[in-house]
Amino acid sequence: MFLDNIYLILIGVLIIGFFLYYIVDVIEFPVLRFNDSEFSSNIISDTPRLTNRYKPTFWCFNQHLMLFLLMFRESRSKLFPYDKIEYLEMKDGGTTGLAWSGLDTANQKDKTPIVVVFHTISGDEQDIKSIVSHIRKTYNWIVVVCIRRGHGNIPLTKPIINTMGSTSDLKEQLNHIRKLLPNKPLFGVGISAGSGLLARYLGEAGSKSMFSAAVAVSPAYDIEKAFHRVHPVYSKIMGQRMIGYFLKRHYKSFANVKGTEELLKVKSLGEFQDKLHTISGFKDKESYYQKSNPILVANQIKTPLLVLNAADDPICVNQNVLENLHWLETLKNTIHVHTKRGSHIAFFEGFFAKSWSDRLIGEYFFSVFNLLSKYKISQTGNH
Repeated sequence: MFLDNIYLILIGVLIIGFFLYYIVDVIEFPVLRFNDSEFSSNIISDTPRLTNRYKPTFWCFNQHLMLFLLMFRESRSKLFPYDKIEYLEMKDGGTTGLAWSGLDTANQKDKTPIVVVFHTISGDEQDIKSIVSHIRKTYNWIVVVCIRRGHGNIPLTKPIINTMGSTSDLKEQLNHIRKLLPNKPLFGVGISAGSGLLARYLGEAGSKSMFSAAVAVSPAYDIEKAFHRVHPVYSKIMGQRMIGYFLKRHYKSFANVKGTEELLKVKSLGEFQDKLHTISGFKDKESYYQKSNPILVANQIKTPLLVLNAADDPICVNQNVLENLHWLETLKNTIHVHTKRGSHIAFFEGFFAKSWSDRLIGEYFFSVFNLLSKYKISQTGNH
């Protein structure tokens, strides 16, 4: 009986200690970095998750557990029912896609936004269904996912693939969206590698960007460095994922492309990216990064932008963030949100591990939309 009481006391002490640790070290206010302006101040005050505590799921706040739960849910959850998936032929004969939700019931005349979503490095319209579903259910806005060449069920009609996407292809996709719905403002959100394509476009376009606001979730910044900093276990897994998803799945297209056999032998994600130029239409590694790396043009971004990173991200590691704070803090109308926890694009909160980042994205866009409407600022992407 005495030993039983000791065990109960020890268990009680451990439970109390755990929750004290959770309250003191895990629950946090996100760290915000921004160039002080009337726009940023208004957005921050009107976006509750920027000023309230982030409370990561108490049974799943470890970076690896969060990532495992994210992948498990993606593999087990039902497919999101998109209204329509369009195949678009690019000028060079390649094919991309647009997955629409809300298009069929859209009011052509109102000026509610279209949220344009950019998927992950080896994903498609389904791996970002969480944010698509949240925007649709919460705001009833139109959502469209830009699907890159070789992803999902898009046919590879030309043997060219860039895991980071192509801004040339993106411009054609955006022109198509604008032609269909010319009066609606565009909001863009990039998830992981999708944030790299979004940032690259925003930097290249500058003040001519078609987006009225954008969000980048778990960006890697300088991809030439970042892909070599991925946690070794994840880097090896993702390297094999790249081989299976792109090369083996489209082997007939790449069988006669010089460099394919060498790519099939890579051991890590960084090595795969360094050799990707052989199947992405570039003559060498240097020219590939010159035309694909978002960091080279990021300081030219003029579109209002929210950037979200977690310090415990094992894929887009915190070193990437710290190296780029010097320009992030000075970029006009950009708000950088930095949390201690959240892993890679997971950011779970609450007992049922709901996505904190999905709700932050929605709140941010809603705040921007209200501000643009209030001051009648241009909502067509010209700033």
